[in-house]
Amino acid sequence: MLACFSVVNYLDRQALSVLAPTIRTELGISTEQYSYVVSTFLAAYAIGYAIAGRTVDRMGVKIGLAVALAFWSVVGMAHAAIIGWLSLAAARFLLGLGQSFNTPGGMKTLSEWIPQRERGLASALFSNANSLGSVLAPPIVATLALWLGWRWAFVVTGASGFVLLACWWRNYERPETHPKLGERERAEILAGRSAAPRAATEPSPDGEAAASYREILRDPRCFSLCAIRFVTDPFAYFVSFWLLDYFQTVRGFSLQTVALLGWIPFLASPLFGGPLGGALSDWLVRRGVESRRARLRLMFAAACVMPLSMVAVHASWTWLAVVVVTLLVAANSCWSVNQLTLATELVPRSRVASLVSLGGIAGSVGGIVSTLLAGRLIATVGYVPVFTGLGFLHLTAFGLLMLAQRRRPAAA
Repeated sequence: MLACFSVVNYLDRQALSVLAPTIRTELGISTEQYSYVVSTFLAAYAIGYAIAGRTVDRMGVKIGLAVALAFWSVVGMAHAAIIGWLSLAAARFLLGLGQSFNTPGGMKTLSEWIPQRERGLASALFSNANSLGSVLAPPIVATLALWLGWRWAFVVTGASGFVLLACWWRNYERPETHPKLGERERAEILAGRSAAPRAATEPSPDGEAAASYREILRDPRCFSLCAIRFVTDPFAYFVSFWLLDYFQTVRGFSLQTVALLGWIPFLASPLFGGPLGGALSDWLVRRGVESRRARLRLMFAAACVMPLSMVAVHASWTWLAVVVVTLLVAANSCWSVNQLTLATELVPRSRVASLVSLGGIAGSVGGIVSTLLAGRLIATVGYVPVFTGLGFLHLTAFGLLMLAQRRRPAAA
């Protein structure tokens, strides 16, 4: 069900990326105005993260994710009524608020249900389902737009969330109370939770300690996880909001070609990068490698792949550019999965959603800065400097992370 949340989340989000050239032409939206629209979404995402983490930690994931899913599905359908870039920006702002709940809620759910030795792969299946939504968006959205018009494409994709909402509400319970769990399985799940330290602050509905954002950020390791998201999340947002525009405006893809080929780079995450990166780090943990070291090893390997972005933008053959971009998306997925898994292992379960939310805020701010800069660069000098800069984000972030991981957390 969590994977389906991510699929629906990105299907709704990527609908605009598929339709952006068509909408920009019909409504007269410039490249810079489109960058403002994207930045509005990211600003709302950051604001939503600030609310989502504490809300999910206090309310629990069943109610929190249900309300968020209903809200962003309605807003996704409302995109059909836009009349210009300002109304589009307003719709994207509301969408960002709702969709910000998905990752904190999902990672908190995994910390409740999945034993530590299996959590890397589980995180991959959840987080990389985002990319499955991105895979489905080009053929589904482009086909709907060609048959029914682009406004109906928003209506259909937005409405898909209500099917998942009914399934979630009917079936989800915490492992402590789930009626379909046997006692042996329940005991194994509860025993396999991360042995992160507890803190004696105000209780949450789960019966565990909650904490302020300031208290979490006092730990330099937690702070570093937020800082590296500021540095590296711009790559994911570039792929989400600009990649299909690049293929259409620079590589000459038509809307029909996007439907046929535009999904290929996004397929790398759910099939290769995320599951492989999560499974390998879990394998290292089962082989006796300390979990933090296992996640960091996979993150470093992924970071070493990213400079190939310069090959993608300079390639004469479009097929080579598509292949290299696909590899980059896979590597970024491996990085993200292990980064998120690391977050679940640094703090108590009652703080997981809050820590993930803080990282999301940092990543959204980084996305805003990079998107505005990318919009200006693309409008003036093209995509080459953008691809070049993206290639070195992860190596820079890994260096920062290693420095911070060596420091001891401050006493609570």
